[in-house]
Amino acid sequence: MKNNYTKIHYNEEIRPYSKYSLLFCENITNKYFKNREGKLLDFCCGRGEHLEIFQKLGYTGYGVDMDNFAKNKGLNIRIVNVEKDKLPFKNNFFDFIMAKSSIEHIHNIYHAMDELFRVLKKGGKIVILTCDWRKNYKIFFDDVDHKTPFTKYSLNDLLLRYDFKNVKVETFYHLPFTWKNKFYHIIPNLISFLIPIDFSPTVKFSPLIKLIKFSREKTILGYGEK
Repeated sequence: MKNNYTKIHYNEEIRPYSKYSLLFCENITNKYFKNREGKLLDFCCGRGEHLEIFQKLGYTGYGVDMDNFAKNKGLNIRIVNVEKDKLPFKNNFFDFIMAKSSIEHIHNIYHAMDELFRVLKKGGKIVILTCDWRKNYKIFFDDVDHKTPFTKYSLNDLLLRYDFKNVKVETFYHLPFTWKNKFYHIIPNLISFLIPIDFSPTVKFSPLIKLIKFSREKTILGYGEK
């Protein structure tokens, strides 16, 4: 079986590039990473658009993925089977690690976390985003590559087991207006309650579908420092 997950699931017809990626990376940088210098690993980087943006923001960017989609774009990508292979980097190499929409695709999560912890510098920062099983359980396995579900509690426990410091796990919506203040979480919560519609992973986005879809599909964000 060819590993063409990115080509199928994130093809540009269904998921066209947009300004959202820039807004997302700037938000993560400003709120969690703070400093815009240093080596950054985009773990399971997919199409590579976030890696490209992080590089433009000032980081020295590296990516790993099981799919060669982003490598074919000329980005600094290493092809790695994250289920069993060591990451091809020295110990304490990275200042920052970004793992967005990745850990739910990994069965052997302890091996992956061993490697992420190993390559992160002392004092380095990690941000992990994954879907919230409690809110997405009805559609979680609509993605055939989803393997390991997480809740706020299990993600918090995972980070603490690896001795990360200043750990916090919080709800994250892929709706930029909610990033300014948690008070605005009232809006997606209300939409989710009033419009109980779950969209397939391959639905084509429109502004209205985005608002409904990402109001219902809560994400959890975990942060820690080594």
